[in-house]
Amino acid sequence: MAPSLPAEQLPDSLRLQVTPIHYDLTVTIDYERAQLAAAAGITVRNWSDAPVGTVPLTLYRLMTIHSVRASGGDSLGVDQVVRAYDDFGQLQVLAATVRLATPLPPGDTTTIIVRYGGYLLGYAETGMRYVRDRIDVAFTIIRPDGQAYPQVAYPSWAANRRTPWPLFTYQAAITVPESLTVANGGRRVSRTVRDGQATFVYESLKPSSRMDFAIARYGRLAAGPVQVFYLPGDSAGAVGVLRAARAAMELFSGWFGQPPHGGGLTFLEIPDGWGSQADVTTIIQAAAAFRDSSRLHEVYHEVSHLWNPPDLDTPSPRWNEGLASFLERLATEELQGVPVRNQRAAQLLDWLRQSAPQHAAWGETALVDYGRAQLTDLSYSVGALFFELLYRLAGPAAVRRIIGEYSSRYASGGTTADLVELIRAEAGVPVDALLHDWILTPGWLARIRGAATIEDLAALYR
Repeated sequence: MAPSLPAEQLPDSLRLQVTPIHYDLTVTIDYERAQLAAAAGITVRNWSDAPVGTVPLTLYRLMTIHSVRASGGDSLGVDQVVRAYDDFGQLQVLAATVRLATPLPPGDTTTIIVRYGGYLLGYAETGMRYVRDRIDVAFTIIRPDGQAYPQVAYPSWAANRRTPWPLFTYQAAITVPESLTVANGGRRVSRTVRDGQATFVYESLKPSSRMDFAIARYGRLAAGPVQVFYLPGDSAGAVGVLRAARAAMELFSGWFGQPPHGGGLTFLEIPDGWGSQADVTTIIQAAAAFRDSSRLHEVYHEVSHLWNPPDLDTPSPRWNEGLASFLERLATEELQGVPVRNQRAAQLLDWLRQSAPQHAAWGETALVDYGRAQLTDLSYSVGALFFELLYRLAGPAAVRRIIGEYSSRYASGGTTADLVELIRAEAGVPVDALLHDWILTPGWLARIRGAATIEDLAALYR
């Protein structure tokens, strides 16, 4: 990986000044040529305090932008080149700069229409092994991880993280052979068939930070606010996932109140190894959770994310993944009667103790700064132990109150600082030492060295 400056030290020329607020996406997939042809109408807003004359885009490295036009039809200039990320040398993208006809004033919006196409072959060789995205009749996925549609972004993680988290609406028309189904978590507007090709039109239910379209010979189950798209042969597993999702939604709703953005939820089954993910309406769930009932905790994990408001930290430390990792085990105990929390906490403690000597940055970085330090993978374990300790220290009622209050009070967006203050106000017991060690400083490292068990660790804060 190439050396990089922290986000706050980057020059102003690498500060994104526009973010997307709406996409109109049209994609036709040619399976014989293993290519796609597409057009993306992207409405962007200038959120900065200065006029903007260009819009930066990134796209998959083996694609080409054929043209860019303004919404009125005028052609816009575009420069494009394949290049590596400044701070991730293995990751190559098509980096483009669109020149607007006139500068976009602060607060204003404009729409550009990008016609593009080409091949999609994933990024597994970069170490992002889950990004196996490709055009294959067995399974295809159009999602931002594979850069399958234009992102308003620079080829730099640090630069992009300086920008407010984008939330946008979308409408998309995806054309595939009529034997296939396009699955998405939005509202299906229509399905039309012509000359053996089916066009699926979806529109978003709520603003989201991503849009995902999975394509396969899907089956579908639905009950109440939950629907499940499942791969061939997994209908029995889909029933289990549907039941687990509904049970988790009822459990978490009882604990935290209704999710802030509504309860409609879609599961898209994907092959193992392609990475489970979630946004405000959609959970991309790996096949293992469909085929192995012992993996249903993964369903609980993703469902819990429905109670996460947008994260306004830039870049995000992703403590919400630690919360979800804790809640998935708590839900397993409640819904399945399987005592898993102590075992999981012991595993995390052992792993952190054994791994810490090989990671000097762990002892220099607080969880609140994991985003800036590119240590967000650690949030899953350190964050999970923090919430486990808070649960033991403050008790179930207080933790449920804290999560529910954060979810509702900050429904439009919250920060780690907001969470810290809410915990202090609502925990009902002294929590300053716990917050100091696990959120605000890396003091947890010294604590776990002197604690043999999770019970010993919890006792240090009582």
